[in-house]
Amino acid sequence: MEQVNEFKRGWKVLFACFLGIAVNLATLPYYTNGIFIRFWQEEFGWSRAEIGAQTSIAVIVMVLSAPLAGRLLDRYGIRLVASISLTLFAVTLYSVRHVVDSLADLYIISMLYALLGIASTPIAFTRAISAFFVKHRGLALGIGLSSTGLTAYFSQTYLTPYVAEHGWRAGYDILFWVVMVTVPFVYFWTRDYPEDTPTQNQDSETAPSEQRAQSAHSDYDLTFSESIRTVTFWKLATIFFILAVAILGIVPAYIPLLLDAGLSPAEAGQIGGVMGISVLAGRLIIGAALDRVYPPYVVATVFTLVAASCLALGMGGIEYALLTAIALGFAVGAEVDLIGYFTARYFGLSHYGAIYGLQYSIFIGGAGVSPILVGYSWDVTGNYDVALIGAACMLIPVVLISFTLPRFNDEMAAH
Repeated sequence: MEQVNEFKRGWKVLFACFLGIAVNLATLPYYTNGIFIRFWQEEFGWSRAEIGAQTSIAVIVMVLSAPLAGRLLDRYGIRLVASISLTLFAVTLYSVRHVVDSLADLYIISMLYALLGIASTPIAFTRAISAFFVKHRGLALGIGLSSTGLTAYFSQTYLTPYVAEHGWRAGYDILFWVVMVTVPFVYFWTRDYPEDTPTQNQDSETAPSEQRAQSAHSDYDLTFSESIRTVTFWKLATIFFILAVAILGIVPAYIPLLLDAGLSPAEAGQIGGVMGISVLAGRLIIGAALDRVYPPYVVATVFTLVAASCLALGMGGIEYALLTAIALGFAVGAEVDLIGYFTARYFGLSHYGAIYGLQYSIFIGGAGVSPILVGYSWDVTGNYDVALIGAACMLIPVVLISFTLPRFNDEMAAH
């Protein structure tokens, strides 16, 4: 199949991944947890650091289970594993309304949905997109992952006032049905590989997923053990860990930050919605740029702008909130795209699930630290200025390390 026909061949897979990414474990709680923080504070008296620990507990489970989820996806295929995982994730979301009456309940539910939903994260969907798109891989990943921007926009704009009017428990009913609607698309349209990619000894309908991946891609695909012995792997891991620590605790705290500054729920939701649109635009723009520009330049440009905007909001005040929302949207619109893009380009697709799973677990490890640090900064100072200034400082090494990454056209660079 010619590269120019990639979108004709793979549009169903791309659309299914678009929907799955929009509502999976890595997206929905991330963009909606902030909506519930003040309501949990008022009803239960929990501190923001205690609430932030919910995310951290879930992340610990994700860190431990992501490599295993990647191996399951490599072995049994995306369609089956991701569909089951997404369904179980939806069930645990529904149970939040009926079960959570204490901090311990919240923590237990968070552990469960992290464990059961991990195989429905971008570990699965970026693998499917990367298999169907080569020439336009960056753009395709950007399109698929841009659905998180829609999730951010609609949840912040509409769920924020809905929860304010109907209560936080009713909000979880909405989340349950949003996830369940996507499951049939994921099951019937997601594939691990193009149908015209047979192995040497088996046809494309019966060959195991991992074997077909090995036949479809280059001879320099690396195994999991080979990948983790490369300097490039650990440079990437360092970049993504620092990114997660720097910014992923700020995004779910953004609605509370705006409300603390005196904005109404509707006003805060509108600015949060702008962040969602920025996530969508950022993923499309960055995805297209990755296909045309040396990727470290893309990383350096995006995160320099994010650092500047966080510094402006932390030191200059709420008038920079809209600018920072746009910049943070671009940042969140870049990180998972970059993990998938770099994993496929440097290490290949034969063992993508396992390799991406470890990179992703390191990334979400940073995501688990970040909300606690951000929540603690608010508990101590009564604002998020220290967290914003700290994020700006942490992004400096991200930019510097990115310039040391090898070029893709050197097949031995990763070694």
